[in-house]
Amino acid sequence: MSEIAYANQEQMFAIAETTAGALKKPTATNRMYSVGPVDFGQDQEFLDDEQIRATASRLKQIAGRIMPGEYSFDTYVKPSGTLGTESEHDLLFRSLMGAGAIDGVNYSYTLTDELPSFSLWVKKGHSVFAFRGATVEGADFGISGDALSLISWSGKYMRELRCGTSYTSSISGSTLTMETAAWESYSEGMYVNVGANTNGGLGFRILKIIPASNKMILNAAPGGPNRREVTPWWPTASEETGYPQHGKLGKVTVNGRETIVLTANVSMVNNIKYYIDEKNNVMTAERYGRPKIREIEGSLGMYFLKRGPSYYYRSEYQVPNALIIPVGKISGKIMELQIPYAEYRTPKISGDEEFQEDVPFIAVASTGLNDEFKIVFK
Repeated sequence: MSEIAYANQEQMFAIAETTAGALKKPTATNRMYSVGPVDFGQDQEFLDDEQIRATASRLKQIAGRIMPGEYSFDTYVKPSGTLGTESEHDLLFRSLMGAGAIDGVNYSYTLTDELPSFSLWVKKGHSVFAFRGATVEGADFGISGDALSLISWSGKYMRELRCGTSYTSSISGSTLTMETAAWESYSEGMYVNVGANTNGGLGFRILKIIPASNKMILNAAPGGPNRREVTPWWPTASEETGYPQHGKLGKVTVNGRETIVLTANVSMVNNIKYYIDEKNNVMTAERYGRPKIREIEGSLGMYFLKRGPSYYYRSEYQVPNALIIPVGKISGKIMELQIPYAEYRTPKISGDEEFQEDVPFIAVASTGLNDEFKIVFK
């Protein structure tokens, strides 16, 4: 394996957690494809030692909390091609919206107050990173007539775990003595293969790392000779499904009337809070909630036509419209963003050739609540 990790070799899996924050291993069907690499990071808090020591020198800082991590990546709009069947990114839609189910012959995602968590796994060359207690904070849907339709996902997680590649110097039962400082590339709770031994495809779980003696204790004995490569366990992906869709396919409807737009953008933010300040005997946040309302907004970009000034009226007098923003036109390969009550904000006109009108809007709920946004694959 190359010492260098290549971006075009990256892989990603995600699986719903049974208990929020309890890391879960993915299976072959949990593979997801991103557009470009996954970005992530988790900051460690470091505090200054402010004791007066009769010196101007700065001394070693004191480690504090491990802040909630953050991730982001893009995906295509990618319907399965079969009516009533979830898309490849089903887990992300469920985590964004709250619920997903067959809706007649279609598959729909609807809003709920409670949001599920999942474990996100990313392989970057020779190393694997896993994120437990992950949630979807937001998604930006970018749909335009000149590009493939894209969704930008972002979220947080409780804890980041890692698993690198190195060699053992000796093996005794389930205890591996590693090369000098090699244990630094591993986290307790991750899974490894030892040489060609994959523990029947399950991998060996790292139960304990002992830095002072360069040892890792596994959940089973790998056997075999002493010097063996220790690599991250990783599932084999099932065959890719789904069909990326171009934004030019499908027409937007405004209050039941077909409207030709140049671009349509919808952004949803869940306003999830991770509770990091609790005295819970660990340095990580182990709970999350949503103490504020979700925010759903967007905009329609179009040429400034004769009916264009009507959006000023609708904005001034809060005249709601039902918006349906589709991607695709063939049954089984269509995603619709449905906003039953869109309230407009003041349009903006610009352009040095044709004038164009940008019409911002927000999504509001009816008295039934949790009905301001729906995602349908049809």
